Amino acid sequence: MQRTPHSAAEFDDAAAAAACRQALELLHAGQGNPQAVIEPVLRARPDFAAAHCLRAAGLVMASREDALPALAATLQTARAHLARASERERAHFAAAQAWLDKDMARSLRLYGEIAAADPKDTLALRVAHFGDLQFGRTEWLRARIVAALRHWHPDEPGYGHMLAMYAFGLAETADPVSADAVGREALRLEPRQCGAVHAVAHALEMQGRSADGAAWLDHTRGVWSDSPAFATHLSWHESLFRLDQGDLGAVLGILDRRLMDCRDPDTATLVDSSALLWRLHLRGQDVSDRWQRVADAWEDRASTGLRPFNDVHAMLAFVATQRWASARRLLDTLRDCARKAPDLRRAVHDAALPVCEAFIAFGRQRYAAAARQLQAQQRLARGCGGSRAQCDLLHLTWLEAALRSHQPALAQRLLGERVASRPQSPFNARLRERVAQALSRPLSRARYTTATQPRSADARRIPAPTRLPAMP
Repeated sequence: MQRTPHSAAEFDDAAAAAACRQALELLHAGQGNPQAVIEPVLRARPDFAAAHCLRAAGLVMASREDALPALAATLQTARAHLARASERERAHFAAAQAWLDKDMARSLRLYGEIAAADPKDTLALRVAHFGDLQFGRTEWLRARIVAALRHWHPDEPGYGHMLAMYAFGLAETADPVSADAVGREALRLEPRQCGAVHAVAHALEMQGRSADGAAWLDHTRGVWSDSPAFATHLSWHESLFRLDQGDLGAVLGILDRRLMDCRDPDTATLVDSSALLWRLHLRGQDVSDRWQRVADAWEDRASTGLRPFNDVHAMLAFVATQRWASARRLLDTLRDCARKAPDLRRAVHDAALPVCEAFIAFGRQRYAAAARQLQAQQRLARGCGGSRAQCDLLHLTWLEAALRSHQPALAQRLLGERVASRPQSPFNARLRERVAQALSRPLSRARYTTATQPRSADARRIPAPTRLPAMP
């Protein structure tokens, strides 16, 4: 086994650059620990700017308050060696500094400008892609990668990583068939590309192809099951496929063994646990003991408001366990963060706060109020940084609130929208039965009187793609 160099003499420029390439590869593929690879470089060669760029980017994408001191430290060291940094590396430092200053919009704009100027800078592109999701810039998830791909050749190293990002952008811009094809091609080019597995899972979920989705994740399990970045989240996707099929035993098994079997879960794991438990809650499943454990973990993890999407999932746990004091504190934290970081104002006030307030109304059994609040901000729901798969939770909650507040016409419209967006979802049949029962009740119980016909849906099975779509 080749020994990793640790001294400045051993870490010459070539060795340091090789370590940075390895770390970047791990970052894109979702395998291993990129930060652990570059830490020896930074200790031995604090003047090696590329390593500082990687470390700073990772800390930016952590999107946590407790990551900011480490970001400040790496930027301080980098500034002490600016003479050795290239113009592009200095641009990376400026982008990371803007994030440290909580000027998030400027930070992500600067990362995007670096990628636009040098489409082969996949690190800058990766951070900009992350920001597009976090701030709900859905169209940019695809358009940014399209612009970069025009400068790439399919035979170049790293092209598979580019396709993985492109596949996710296609999924989020409602082109699941193309996303499926591009994601599979990305995995062919980069057999350890967890992001490609993830993009295909999204494409299948969007079509309601839960049996195909479960089979896909089982087939690719060797790629993602040990991934620090994707293992838990793809287990969550697997649970969604099983839940759609009505296999509650499998769902609870995944929840207990892969999402909740951790003494100190990270924030991403808590988000996935809360999202899954809420879906079970909507189906009337008693998961109160699990909720208490998740809510305890959220209580221990002080909210900073830097990622409103995460805070919305903390609110789910507080509502489900009726921790109303914790819910109020979280609302105050979100408002305070929006004041301190103006870039978050829209994400907080137009998306996170209304959604949290709707969940509180739902938890207090004020279902008509919850339905009104969700309807009032439905177009902005994704502004707090969630994917289409994740934001289906809002639609399901809205539909359930309509049913529980005796608004069958509204429930029928919402069901029609879900059938149109996920035509092959087996769960639609159960929802259809519940809506039909609601419609058969006396009209005097219906509070929502404006009849709206659901959009037509093509229920034909969508075949697996046989060829790639035209590249941009």
